[in-house]
Order: sequence, then structure tokens, then C-alpha cells
Amino acid sequence: MPRVSVIIPAFNAEAFLARALRSVEAQTYSDYEVILIDDGSTDATAEVARSFESVRYFHQSNQYQPVARNRGLREAKGEIVAFLDADDEWLPEKLERQLAFMDENESRISYTDTFYAKNGKRVRYSKLAPPHEGQILTQLIEEWLDFCFITMNSVVAEKRLLEEVGGFDEHAPFSSFEDYGLWLKVALSGARFDYLDEPLAVYYRGHESDSSDSVVMLKRYVQALEYYSSHYALPPDARNRLGQMLERANVALGAKLFKHGRLREAAPYLRRSSPLLLVRKVGLFITRRIKSVFIRSE
Repeated sequence: MPRVSVIIPAFNAEAFLARALRSVEAQTYSDYEVILIDDGSTDATAEVARSFESVRYFHQSNQYQPVARNRGLREAKGEIVAFLDADDEWLPEKLERQLAFMDENESRISYTDTFYAKNGKRVRYSKLAPPHEGQILTQLIEEWLDFCFITMNSVVAEKRLLEEVGGFDEHAPFSSFEDYGLWLKVALSGARFDYLDEPLAVYYRGHESDSSDSVVMLKRYVQALEYYSSHYALPPDARNRLGQMLERANVALGAKLFKHGRLREAAPYLRRSSPLLLVRKVGLFITRRIKSVFIRSE
């Protein structure tokens, strides 16, 4: 039995899947299996996956990433699972370095730094989103709107731990933030997150699989917070913090819609926000407008 199961969900990923799979085959650590869940692709994803002998290929109708990731967990034979999205890649020493780190620290779940790649440029992700380790429930709640500091391609965890918390949430009424929901559940279980300060993966943005609409992403984030606050067993302090973040998210979404002239859509979100947050956001918006006018006039 392999020690590690590498789980890759894929949907219409023919343009970049081979890059991800080659990065797994190039690992200096070899005791792994690759599980690829084809989530109803209509392109040549299946052909690309089957061209790699190391891949255990599974096809399902399109059911979105939480279901695909959970299918990968069920099919995994390893005691450890590692996640890689089809549009990302790993550096060659990723598994070797991270598993040694976890063995040394008796970790149940860990993540690493990664390179953020866009338009041909790379920067360490930790410079954009400062990482946290240990008991990170508070940071997950308070910082995720600004900084998604855990990237999926960097996480390695005990399969049993993820099974204990119920895996990815398939019942959430939104199709993204499934990773955030899982990290919340793991943090609520009391598990320690360990962080390896080395960039061992590449997180690509700027291609067609991305959502380029910031309004859509903010709406999904508001949906996610509303769902987690009503469905997860949060302690009182965490629930209060999440409520505050929901207020922030509402005013951010309302302001974004207002900025784009979508006043009727903005109003409900702005009404859900506290007057103080609303005043601060409007003040910031006015200040930026004044600065932009001043710069253009020079």
C-alpha cells in the first residue's frame, strides 16, 4: 500500500493537467499513488489522464469540487493524502520535504509556502498572505476575507483526520470555498496546523478556470459565512468573530456593487452592515476617488 495518496480533481483541464501530473512524477519521494477524479469533463481530460501510467482514473458526472475531492478521499489507499489542483504543480522535493517535516513534528496536517504565478511572474505566496500555524481558528475567521493563507496545493494531511471531521462539505449551497469549510472543521476539532516555510508548489492564476468577477467571489464569500455561522458548531467567541466578518463582507460587497453603479443590488448588503463599518467604507471610497481625480489633473 502506498503511504501517500495524491488527490487531483479535474474538470475540463486538458490545457494544464499534464503539467500537474508531470510534477507529481518528478517527485523525489516515490511511495505514492495518484488518484484523478474527472468531474464530468467534456474535453480531452480523460485522454491526458490515461496517458500517465501512474494515474488511477475515476470519472463521475459533474458534481463540483467538494464531491470530487471526497470521492478522492474514499478511493485513497494511503494513510496520508496530499492535494493538487489540475491547474497547479509541485516542485520536485515537495512530498519528501513535507513528509519529513511532518514526521519530525508529529503533524496531522500541514501546509507549505507556495509560489503565486500570474502573467509570467512568480512571488512567494507568504508575501501576499502571511501564514499562521498552531490553533488557527481565529485567523481563519478574521483574515480569510483579505488573505486566503492556505492554498490547496500545499496541504498534506492524515486521511483519518479528514474523515473524522466529515471531509469536504457537500451540502453547502455554493460551489467554492470548500477548502475553507474543511479547514474550519479541522480547526474546530482542535487539530494543530503546522507550517513549513518553504515554497514547494506553484499556484497559477490568470487562466480561464479562474473566476475573474470579484463581485461573484464576494457573493460566494457572504453565502459561505452565512452557511458556516448557521451550520457549524462554533464556540460563542468564534461565532461573534464570524458575525463581525459577515458584516465586513456585506459592506465590502455592497461597496463593490455601488462602485460599479449597481445601486439596487448594493442596497440590501449595505443595510446588513453596521453604520460604523459603512461610514468607514464610504469614507475610504471617497478618499480614493479624490486622490484619483487629483492624480489625473496633474
